[in-house]
Amino acid sequence: MRFKKFAIGAGIGLAAVALAIGTPSASAAPPPPSDGGTVAPLIIGGGNATETYSFMVSLQTSAGHACGGSLITPQWVVTAKHCVGSLSRARIGTTTWNSGGTLVGIASQNNTDPGGRDIALVKLAQPVQQTPIAIAADAGATGTATRLIGWGQTCPTRGCGGAPTNLQQIDVKVLSSGCTDGFDPSKELCLGDRQGTGACYGDSGGPAVRSVGGRWELTGATSRAGQGQATCGQAPAIYMNVPAYKTWINQVTGGGTTPPPPGNCTGVPAWNASVLYYPGDRVSYSGRRWESTWYNRAQAPGSGPYAYWRDLGAC
Repeated sequence: MRFKKFAIGAGIGLAAVALAIGTPSASAAPPPPSDGGTVAPLIIGGGNATETYSFMVSLQTSAGHACGGSLITPQWVVTAKHCVGSLSRARIGTTTWNSGGTLVGIASQNNTDPGGRDIALVKLAQPVQQTPIAIAADAGATGTATRLIGWGQTCPTRGCGGAPTNLQQIDVKVLSSGCTDGFDPSKELCLGDRQGTGACYGDSGGPAVRSVGGRWELTGATSRAGQGQATCGQAPAIYMNVPAYKTWINQVTGGGTTPPPPGNCTGVPAWNASVLYYPGDRVSYSGRRWESTWYNRAQAPGSGPYAYWRDLGAC
């Protein structure tokens, strides 16, 4: 079963065999698999995000959060193919899907893999200032420590509860076996090493990342349950192997992914979404220095409808 999308509104429901979020009123998902349903994954057995991931994207419909995604350039997001079609906006760089970060419209969402696999690219209506994530050179060998991130359901059975407001994360490992639902080891990743943990409904399209040289790099995009299970955490999850699609991604986006700019300026603290800033406070963000012009929290410098920050120039 796929972890299909569902929107966060009055409640959460599973739409197709993919890991996505949507309300009962959300648009229809792709045809379901033989089990008659799909799994939109959420993080099971994890906890609140321990940091603000600048590249984390909540892809949304008019009903709310639908799928996860990863910002790979200032204007492009990689996600799952089963997530696209009815998206209207994206919120980037926040630990809460309904506030903070940058909220931006979507220019196009039909950039899908010509081979028909469960991966797609979404173009934002305009570039954002959040720092993109670089695509890893490879997804890592068996046993590689990998972090899954998403706003997916945190209880394991279909319809058992709503999606969390706070972003969730869990650390798992790359597996060599356990994903038997049409698993293609050349294009996909099998992730999840502990029973009762892993991706769930609402995590579709979201990132799998690993630490390389002290920074996060993108290895996967959530696709579906490894054994077609309707209950989350009963089997490893299948993620699309994003590095395997790097050539196609570059063709669609017009080049290689943008390397992250320096995050800090010497002697100036980095912006933190959880801190309340007062007028005159100074921070560093995306390689630039900023000064707060009003009281604000979770409003990224250079984003939003109001001028909360004054740009003081590059570091």
